[in-house]
Amino acid sequence: MSHTTTRRRSRTGRRRSRTVWLASGSAAVLVAAFVALDAADVVPGPFTTAPQIAVDEVPRPVALPPEAGPAAEPLPQDAPIPASLDEIVEPVFEDAELTGRWSYDIRDALTGEVLLARDESTAHTPASVTKVLTGAAALGALGADTRFTTRTVIDAPAAGAAEADASSPASEPATVHLVGGGDVLLGPGENDPDSVLGRGGLASLAQDTAAALAESGTTRVSVSADLSRYSGSGWHSGWERADIASGYITPIVPLMQESGYSEPGERYSSRHEDAASVATDSFAEALAEAGADAGLEVDVAEPSAAPAGAEELAAVASAPVAQLVEFMLVQSDNVVAEVLGREVALATGRDATAAEAPAAVIDALASQGLDTGSIALQDSSGLDYGNRISAGDLTTIVEASAQARGDLSMLVPSMPVAAFSGTLAPRYGGDETAAGAGAVHAKTGSLATVSSLSGTVVTADERLLVFSMMADEMDRGTSDEARLAFDTALARIAECGCP
Repeated sequence: MSHTTTRRRSRTGRRRSRTVWLASGSAAVLVAAFVALDAADVVPGPFTTAPQIAVDEVPRPVALPPEAGPAAEPLPQDAPIPASLDEIVEPVFEDAELTGRWSYDIRDALTGEVLLARDESTAHTPASVTKVLTGAAALGALGADTRFTTRTVIDAPAAGAAEADASSPASEPATVHLVGGGDVLLGPGENDPDSVLGRGGLASLAQDTAAALAESGTTRVSVSADLSRYSGSGWHSGWERADIASGYITPIVPLMQESGYSEPGERYSSRHEDAASVATDSFAEALAEAGADAGLEVDVAEPSAAPAGAEELAAVASAPVAQLVEFMLVQSDNVVAEVLGREVALATGRDATAAEAPAAVIDALASQGLDTGSIALQDSSGLDYGNRISAGDLTTIVEASAQARGDLSMLVPSMPVAAFSGTLAPRYGGDETAAGAGAVHAKTGSLATVSSLSGTVVTADERLLVFSMMADEMDRGTSDEARLAFDTALARIAECGCP
């Protein structure tokens, strides 16, 4: 039995603005999502021929523009609010052969009026839509401009000893600690200011470190990764080890190169199980090369925490949090999501562990005045089936972003765009869904028995709506039916001129 309702949501004091401003981390997203509203004839990229997988497809990691494009013009506040959405949405779900449970919540972004809802208070498994929560928490608790720093430090006494007896073969090398600071998108080369993946470069860090070592006269060093920023196991019990080879996740540490991918340019690349050692080896090789002319000898030691009195040699910084959130949402990167969860834990006074990060995400959302009553999280990425959130609470977070002017406002523009980017690039190309191309801006979620979608859609009359659509407990092999129903319903809304 359907429990569809149409009503007006009561307002609370959590709103900071009643004006919907649309700002984006890239000009391409702006054009695709909010300018090209007539993009229904855009042909998306080819559909993948890879076999069906149990979680969101891993998109090819690509560099995202580092700086925000020109500010978008706000959508007209006097655009008509669509009426009678039940007449165009409910038939889609009635015709779809859905199994399991499904819910949806569709609201006007400016006023918060609930235009159509079904079982919106029922908590579902969100899959990768969990990243919407993690992104909102990171923007609130960390701040959009925060960067993560990777440093090299050396114990001053060890450096002095090495300098005093550098010519002796028996002298112990000084230990250079490569201190992980939460940047898991380090590049193997030089700093790349035009990229998020590789903004901080291990080669640049090595060059600056070699220069500092040469100035001190140090000619023998042993490189050791300091992974002490995060504690506990980097692995979560709700994940599958097979997902490392599939490229969805790897044990979480605060130091990685290119999100742990073994082949970052390949669409279905696996990840390294010991990602920190890969980054450490890359840095050590670059350090040896950078210090070759000065006769620097480099080897690699086991990971160890730097002593309190260690002297900093050099540092590189990641892209700011706002761009990391965009990368996470567009690429559906589980590693970045888990790292952001741990960084939120540190920012809120918790331990940076797999157990504490989900609770920290919920706390950070609540501190922004967001409804968290239905939320129960086991991880920060959405790989765990134990995560729960209702369509109503999920839509509240999207609505808050659409109405915000501060850091939270960057959440919605960071989501994939239908037929253009990320996990929505291969969708909205069929006859039934093409009207949603460029008009739907949303985060996808997919597990073997779960399908979810949450974000915004712009109507033909240029009215911005926020929505969440969720389905779980489906029979295996039927999730595509829910995905198609979501896309078809949103496409009909996008072409709706129904004031």
